[in-house]
Amino acid sequence: MWDRLRRRAWSRAGAVAAVVSTGPTRRVLGFSTRLVMLTVGSFLISASVAVTLWTELGPGPLDVFIGAVRNITGIPLTVAVWATVGALIAVAWILGRRPGLGTILSPFMIGPMLQSAFSVLERFDPPGSLLVRIGLQLVAILGIGVGAGALIVSGLGAGSGELLASATSDKVGKPETSVRFVLEMSWIAVGVALGGPAGLGTIMVAALIGPAVATGHGWVDAAAVRSIKTAANTHGAIVARELHPVGRR
Repeated sequence: MWDRLRRRAWSRAGAVAAVVSTGPTRRVLGFSTRLVMLTVGSFLISASVAVTLWTELGPGPLDVFIGAVRNITGIPLTVAVWATVGALIAVAWILGRRPGLGTILSPFMIGPMLQSAFSVLERFDPPGSLLVRIGLQLVAILGIGVGAGALIVSGLGAGSGELLASATSDKVGKPETSVRFVLEMSWIAVGVALGGPAGLGTIMVAALIGPAVATGHGWVDAAAVRSIKTAANTHGAIVARELHPVGRR
């Protein structure tokens, strides 16, 4: 599955879109759809991360590191997200993975979205049942995976975490899911050492985020391919009717 990320189109959906996009209108429509996917993916990631913070089981590994940055510097959450994600993008670029438009835009959307979603959730007390909180954490992890998959399939560039994992995987020659797990554990170690919060939920994210992104990418990619093929077939049928109208003599 992850070999597809090394293609220029980043996914089968991107490849199909490149073939069926003809004419200025369809090109604009295709880019608009990609921007919508980028926005929806960023929202899913933001809302899901907010849930992991709300459950109080411990934030995700990178969020542990971001929390440590906030504790040390006192900067707002949004700025801490931008600074951390920007550093990840820079390292991935140095390692050979050039960021796309979506890679750059997504953090500017995720920061404010995360702050807003968490502010809403803070109005409510988290569930008292540990099992319910674990269930919510699992759903949130899958949500992050689907959101990351939408960013990848949009063809505008993967998220910073996926970009860095891909770049590192290329350099060390190891599977991307394994590299992602090592990176996640590194965020935990460094973040805790710097005073960031961690807990059961942190370990859950570290262990499951790689498979969640792989699953989310597969789901979104398959759905996008079906939608693009349906749109292409519909467009072809309309053109055929225009060229060969029924009943015309």
